[in-house]
Amino acid sequence: MTSKWLRVVAILALALGAFSVVTGLADDDNEVEFKGVIQKLPNTPGFIGDWVVGGQTVHVNNTTSIDQEEGLVRMGAMVKVEGTLRTDGSIDAKEIEVLEGAEEIEVEFTGTIEKLPTAGLIGDWMVSGKIVHVSSTTKIVAEAGPIALGAMVVVKGTQRADGSIDAKQIVVKPNIVEFQGVIENLPATTGFIGDWRIGGKIVHVSSLTRIEGTPVVGQRAEVHGSMRADGSIDASKIEIEGEGEQEDPVFRGTIQNLPPGGTLIGDWMVSGRVVHVTADTRLQSKGGTFVVGATVKVRGRQMSDGSVLAVKIQLKR
Repeated sequence: MTSKWLRVVAILALALGAFSVVTGLADDDNEVEFKGVIQKLPNTPGFIGDWVVGGQTVHVNNTTSIDQEEGLVRMGAMVKVEGTLRTDGSIDAKEIEVLEGAEEIEVEFTGTIEKLPTAGLIGDWMVSGKIVHVSSTTKIVAEAGPIALGAMVVVKGTQRADGSIDAKQIVVKPNIVEFQGVIENLPATTGFIGDWRIGGKIVHVSSLTRIEGTPVVGQRAEVHGSMRADGSIDASKIEIEGEGEQEDPVFRGTIQNLPPGGTLIGDWMVSGRVVHVTADTRLQSKGGTFVVGATVKVRGRQMSDGSVLAVKIQLKR
C-alpha cells in the first residue's frame, strides 16, 4: 500500500509542477526523474540549498552531481533532475543535468546604482531602472570606487524573460568630472595637500595631483578628477585661472540619467549635477549618441539651486 501511495504522490506532484515533465520512474518507487525549468536558485556557493524546478522543491547538497556541460545553471534553464522523493513531495537530488536549450541573451549596459539589498551585496539591485540579480557567483570589481548608491557601474549578464538581469560581472566605472569654481578654502599644508573647497565642492588633493599655478582663496580654478559616491572629488589636475569673476560654468562628467521617452529635452543628471536642456541648448555629438554612461562637456549658467541651464553640451570620446 505504501509503495503504491508514494508512486501516486510522485506522479501527481510532478504532473502538477509548472513546465515539468516526468521522464521515468526507477524500480524503487521513491526514485524519480523529471525535466523542468529552474524557477528559483539559492544564493549560496555551489548552489547548495533548495531549488524550485518546474514547480517542485529540489534539495541540493554537497553530494549532488551537477552537470553543466550543455549549459550553465541559471534561472530559466531546462534541467533533468534525478533523485529521491520525500513524503512531502519534494525531492532530494542525486543528479542535476543542464539540458541544451534556447541560447542565453547576453546583455551589457552602463547605469547608476539606485537600490541595493538591505544586507550585503547578494540579492536584487536596481541599476538605472533595471532589476539586477546578484548571486555568490557574480564577479564584482570595485577598484575604481565603492559599491554605493549613485555609483556608475557596468553590468554584464544574461537577460530573463521578464527583462531582469542575472549578473555575471559588475564593474564600478570611474566617474570622471571636470568643472570650474572659485577656491573657497585651502589646507594649511605643504604643497596644499589635503581637502580644498572649490565652488561648494570638497576636492581631495594628494601628492599625485598636478597643480598648475599658485592657488589663492578667491581665484577661479578648473578641476579634473573622479567623483566619489559622496559627491566629493579626487583631483588629478587643478588649473588656477584667475580672479573669481562670474562666468558660465564648464564641467566634464558622465551622463547618469536622461529624460524619459527618448527625448533629450528635459533634465539630465551629469556626475551628480542636474543639467536643464532646452530647445536652445546646442548639442554636439560628432556622430555619437547621448546615452547613459557617455562622457560629456557641459557649458551653461549656474542656477541658484546649483543646477546648470545648459547652453552647449559636447559628447566626448
